Amino acid sequence: MAAVHGAPDDGPADAVRLRLLEAADGLNEADLLRLALQQAVSALGGYGGLAHLRGPEDGTMRLAAVNGLPAPLARRWDNLPTTGFTAPCGAVKDLRVTWDLRWPAAAAAGADGTAAGRDGAGAGGDQASAADAAVPGAGWIAGPPPPVQPSAWAVTDTDGRLPGGVVAAPLLLNGEPVGALSVLTGAAPDSGRQRFLARLAGAVSSQLPRSRAWRSGTSPWWQEPMGTKEQAMQQVSVGTWTWDLDSGRLDVDEVTEGLATAAGLDPATWDHRIETWMERIHPDDRPGVQESIEASLSTGQPYAVEHRVLDGDGRISWLELRAAPERDDTGRPVRMVGTTWNVTARRSKLAWLVGLLEMHPDPIHVLSADDRVEWANHAARALGGGAGAEMIGEVPWVKQPKLAGQGMPEMLTRARAAPGAAVTSELTYYEEPGGRLASWTVRAVEVGGFVATQMADISEQKAAERAEAERSRRMTELNQALIRAVGTPDVVAAIIEHVLPLVSAEGLIVQDVTGPAPRLVAATGYAAEFRAELEAPGWPQRLATAADTATPRFFSSIAELDALWPRLTPLARYGGKGAWAVLPLIVGDHRVGSCIISWPGPRDFTEQEKTLLGTVGVIIAQALGKAKLYEEARRRAERLQNELLPGELPDTVAVDSASRYRLAAGEEVGGDWYDTIPMPGGRTLAVIGDVKGHGLEQAIAMGIIRHAVLTVAALDLPVDEIMAHLNDVAGRLEPLTATSLLLLYDPTTGCCRIAGAGHPPPIVVRPGGKAQEVDLPVGQPLGQAQVPAPVTEHVLPEGSVLVLYSDGLLEGAERDRDPAPLADLLTRYSATAPLPSDVGRREAWLDTLCDTITGQLPPDPHRKDDAVLLALALGRVPDDRIASWDLPCAPESARRGRVLAAERLTAWDLGDLKDTATLVVSELIGNAVRHAVGIGRDVADGVEGLLRLRLLRLTDDSVTCEVYDGSQATPRVRHPLLDDEFGRGLQLVAVTAKRWGTRYTEGGKCIWARVAL
Repeated sequence: MAAVHGAPDDGPADAVRLRLLEAADGLNEADLLRLALQQAVSALGGYGGLAHLRGPEDGTMRLAAVNGLPAPLARRWDNLPTTGFTAPCGAVKDLRVTWDLRWPAAAAAGADGTAAGRDGAGAGGDQASAADAAVPGAGWIAGPPPPVQPSAWAVTDTDGRLPGGVVAAPLLLNGEPVGALSVLTGAAPDSGRQRFLARLAGAVSSQLPRSRAWRSGTSPWWQEPMGTKEQAMQQVSVGTWTWDLDSGRLDVDEVTEGLATAAGLDPATWDHRIETWMERIHPDDRPGVQESIEASLSTGQPYAVEHRVLDGDGRISWLELRAAPERDDTGRPVRMVGTTWNVTARRSKLAWLVGLLEMHPDPIHVLSADDRVEWANHAARALGGGAGAEMIGEVPWVKQPKLAGQGMPEMLTRARAAPGAAVTSELTYYEEPGGRLASWTVRAVEVGGFVATQMADISEQKAAERAEAERSRRMTELNQALIRAVGTPDVVAAIIEHVLPLVSAEGLIVQDVTGPAPRLVAATGYAAEFRAELEAPGWPQRLATAADTATPRFFSSIAELDALWPRLTPLARYGGKGAWAVLPLIVGDHRVGSCIISWPGPRDFTEQEKTLLGTVGVIIAQALGKAKLYEEARRRAERLQNELLPGELPDTVAVDSASRYRLAAGEEVGGDWYDTIPMPGGRTLAVIGDVKGHGLEQAIAMGIIRHAVLTVAALDLPVDEIMAHLNDVAGRLEPLTATSLLLLYDPTTGCCRIAGAGHPPPIVVRPGGKAQEVDLPVGQPLGQAQVPAPVTEHVLPEGSVLVLYSDGLLEGAERDRDPAPLADLLTRYSATAPLPSDVGRREAWLDTLCDTITGQLPPDPHRKDDAVLLALALGRVPDDRIASWDLPCAPESARRGRVLAAERLTAWDLGDLKDTATLVVSELIGNAVRHAVGIGRDVADGVEGLLRLRLLRLTDDSVTCEVYDGSQATPRVRHPLLDDEFGRGLQLVAVTAKRWGTRYTEGGKCIWARVAL
């Protein structure tokens, strides 16, 4: 000890305190530690001291001695985990003097003066002890008890802590920590006081091996007297006993005599033999007690055991015995001296706590450091029909792969990272047997190296949440479907697809009552015979009358229906259903119909279902009302559209045609249009256009432009001049935007002249070839062009197919407005089914082509623009029906023309037309000779030029006579006086011909007239 008390930093008082410990030989551990605490508290100016030694449980330190603290505060420092964060724990872990402000958690005192439980964390953030219960984790698993109320200690704060902190020094034996010496101070001590505490702890450590101690640690601090030893022992019912090893006599004091009664021994009559006492020990505990005694006698170390004793009626009491052997001068043990006290109350509480955990309705598991299940209560073992018992000793997610991937390892890691703090997670899996989807909230807490988990079944809550989410999803889908629905069939389809699955129904009846009589809109989930009965006379009106209610009606059985609507009972029985929900469909104050949803068997309707179906009825009513308005508006639009469109296309020479027109979704008409116009000389003028937008204004503009085409086409002008007139018309319709395409086809030559004004070019399919877009300058839209529309000329072989279309036809293509998909479709169609050579079958072929193309369009409710399609199959006028001659531009050509015409008409078997036709030919040639010049006339070279006479037999009973000259002077019918010699030629033509007219050519004009039988 000289090396200890002679340290240079020790003052005189410190040296005396250290020397006092030299005289501690022979003291037991408790007395040694109390002496050390008295000196430490005095030297550091503290107000209390604590001495901890490692307890019988691994990982804990037990409070062995206390100085200056009342029991309620001292109990806060009983069994501490070595992994805790208080100063004693830090000193043991780091092997150095440690200062810390933190206290352990407050605890509630039990009836026997022991700690009954801990809360989760102390005021300074420390964690509760893990040794509060016999079952690992049992001290916290049932929830923390309330903290000690500090109201009796005015100097403490609201958490029961004294102000200041704790300084602790480790107690070491052979370099290993065995405990800590701690002083409670108002402020952190300086380095000199810390070094003194370390030296004091070293002095205590050197004395500990020579002190008397029991094998598993010192006597409990609360057993030591505050006054006399006898008073303290009486207060806590502690008795003393001595066992003479040679004689076998057991001598006990009065307290122990009372404890003997609990063992079924009469204090007045029992023989005080050790054998008699051993017989009263519970048979299961007797071997352990005997083993502890033998170990103590052989090693000389004290022992402490708890065991059960039985009284005469078999009642069990728990006693705790502590003793140490005493030896004679030779070292032979001669007696055992010790204490005993009744711990039945404490053991009863522990047993109750274990039973509480065992019978707790929530599954509880305790897992070791290697994630294996060490313990499981009854509810945990019963999981999976008893399969939960197989979890003990196993890693949960390895034993049950369905638990893998749900974050259990991560949850345990987080719990171990924050001892005493609860960590939560969720598990979801399908249970066996039954296949129920089970959902659990798992709460995990780490205490004393173990992790305890408590599972709360939230399957019903999760199922309700999933059901609500499913209802919300279906209601959202229903709303979206009804928003997209534009007609009554769309509304019915949405009800079938979304409402029936939403309420697990099978039958649906929808009635419309907006007309003069109730009308069945839909009946699904019923046999065809029942649907026919619904439309039989009488039933529609009865059903509508019964369903004429302001609020939904619900019938859980046929009996309920019969009680209110007996007239409908026969119909209901015939339908084969067992429960019905009748939803009135009312928009504002106007009833639009009724919706009857049915189930196959009786059904009890919950209030939630009634509310849901009532809401569904309101939504369906609004959708059905909107659909009715849409259908009426669409009918008006279609009527207007049909009035403005050409209807059935006229017959044209050598050209077969087919068309399709589809309105866009919506109530307003559009501005798309098309037409085919027969032209003189067997030619065909095909026209297509689009006034952008929808509405009455666009429809009117479309009608104006279309009729302008008809008017201008009657003038037989070239296509560029026709387009110029349309441009002028459209210019007066601003600010509307319109496009158009004109195509003039001559079947006698195959020449096709095309002009476009902002419209997509046509697509042509030549015989045996691929479909391709015609090379055509698009030009400016109508009303915006400042220069004439460019005209391209193409000579197409017989059997070619031209497809004219509006932009709406390409809507929804892979690349919007890209004609490539349309061209590919035409190529595949014509390759699979070529244009028939039989002219009579071409019209049907074109109809199929149009249906094939329009079949690729999106459904009506989703189209944003009108779609127009015009398909033309181009033929030729046979050569044997065309006769052409070039004649000199001279008066004698009139006679020659009459002769040639007469011969050709005779060959065509049109002799009845000979007189009329020859007169017309003669007058047309004579008019050209008198008023025009020849084709190719060259004055410089003296060439008079030629006239061309052409006869066309375009029908079996008519012939067209054409005379071409080199002048663009417009002929007109004169009205000569009776004595005028000339001027009657064209007048005769106008009188004798069915029609006549003039058209311009590039080098002149053509005067034509058609004569017929």
